[in-house]
Amino acid sequence: MKKIEKIKKIAKYVVNTLNMINMLLLGLAEIWGWNIDKISATIIVLAGIGSTWFTTGKLFETKEEK
Repeated sequence: MKKIEKIKKIAKYVVNTLNMINMLLLGLAEIWGWNIDKISATIIVLAGIGSTWFTTGKLFETKEEK
């Protein structure tokens, strides 16, 4: 597996994990009365950056020289 493909695969798992953690925290915050606005916003930004990098890497792939 090429190095860039391995990085993209890891990035996909990291983004998905961040989104699952954020959903879990948002659900528990409502039940337990937590104020996690800043934490949730930070997770959303990190996941957004990862998603942007991941998708633009797919959209604008460069041809490798042989």
